[in-house]
Amino acid sequence: MAGITRVHGTAAAGGFYGYQPLILKIAGTGVGNAGIDGNFEVVVKAIQQRASIVFIGTRANNQFCVIVDAATANAYVSANDDTDIVAAIDAVVTAALAAQSISVTVTDISGLVAGNLA
Repeated sequence: MAGITRVHGTAAAGGFYGYQPLILKIAGTGVGNAGIDGNFEVVVKAIQQRASIVFIGTRANNQFCVIVDAATANAYVSANDDTDIVAAIDAVVTAALAAQSISVTVTDISGLVAGNLA
């Protein structure tokens, strides 16, 4: 597990108050449908199987964003040497929505500038 970068006891720039943010965009037709055990809730529960969610964005245009703490992420899917957190989250989200026949794409958008989420 990676450490938290600190300067004089507080999280360094980019440390997001002690978290190691990984910003993910979850997109797919119907992925944002709300309601009791709606697709949105199913996706959030699936993501929580792999990492702690720090922030959940607004559902819009069949997509939404989440920030997870990369330090808490479990990239294990099929082999002990799995290291791709995004692929692991994509796999559990895809499996969770398989019964609804919804195709979902999970993308790491951590490097994008503000306002470029389309």
